[in-house]
Amino acid sequence: MRCETVVIGLNWVGDNVLALPTYKALQHRFRAEGGIAVAAPANVATLLETTGIFKQVVAWNRGTRHRVAALRAGGFRRAIILPNSFRAAAVTLAAGIEERWGYPTDWRGLLLTHPVERQGVRGHQVDDYTALLTAVGATRGDDDLPTIKLPQSVHERGRRRLLNIGLHLDRPVIGIHPGGLYGKAKHWSEESYVDVIKRLRTDGFDIVLLTSPGEREQAERIATTCNGVPIVGHDGDVLELAAAISQCAAVITNDSGPLHVATALAVPSVSIFGPTDPERTVIPGATRVVRRKLACQPCYQRECPLGHHRCMADVSVDEVFDAAVGMFDALERPVAAEEPHVRL
Repeated sequence: MRCETVVIGLNWVGDNVLALPTYKALQHRFRAEGGIAVAAPANVATLLETTGIFKQVVAWNRGTRHRVAALRAGGFRRAIILPNSFRAAAVTLAAGIEERWGYPTDWRGLLLTHPVERQGVRGHQVDDYTALLTAVGATRGDDDLPTIKLPQSVHERGRRRLLNIGLHLDRPVIGIHPGGLYGKAKHWSEESYVDVIKRLRTDGFDIVLLTSPGEREQAERIATTCNGVPIVGHDGDVLELAAAISQCAAVITNDSGPLHVATALAVPSVSIFGPTDPERTVIPGATRVVRRKLACQPCYQRECPLGHHRCMADVSVDEVFDAAVGMFDALERPVAAEEPHVRL
């Protein structure tokens, strides 16, 4: 049976992870019509394909014409548009898709055949598409949280990758993601990450830096300052990054895509929040949040509008180190006691 419904996916890794319950609800709703396809950036598409939710994954990176052609080739009758941008709706119209469902944001109401108004105050991001799901007759379970189960072959690929870049895996590995493409306001300082890495190494942990092509220079600076730290993710393949994260005992990161990937993989994490609100994106109990509460939070700006960046600068190395080691001890201490080669 041909797939009639395409979901226009989101551009950011973390947003797609948080949308997994929405994707599952839509797949269940349209399973009698062949299920759903998803159109998403190529670097995220590999991870989405692994989830097994979609009948088809349309990977795109190029401009509007390419996106229109890709949708037209799919022969879809219905589009569920998750991004709020004008462009996301415009490509579905240009592709000749008969039904176009979405929120009438960014002056795009006239491009939609079925504009759906948001209801209530925006809460957690997982609930962002509740009104849209209701409009198309889909239901998301209240306890349906973002989860990813990687195939064993992908887990093994992640293990081999870490071995190939110099990690021996005879000590617990902590993944460190110091970046975040949204903007520098989300970044804890490189100097602070360097200090945490040095302390974790002294305490018996191995470290791998998690990055992306746009953050590669930052990761290389930190690696050099620390006399060499293995790096993964600079090839841009999010599935390979997820495979590496699945091998980590824990992850330390800013509010960024790898945080949400770790959450979906059930890998413990410490997250450092500044200009954004953890109550908006963090799944309760999934991470230890470290933050400073200031009157100017949350501002959601890419650069600190006040120039002091205190929301991140005031977070101490001691706080992050103690959160990471304390979390690891709480989870792993019984195992460590049975394994002499692991830090005691």
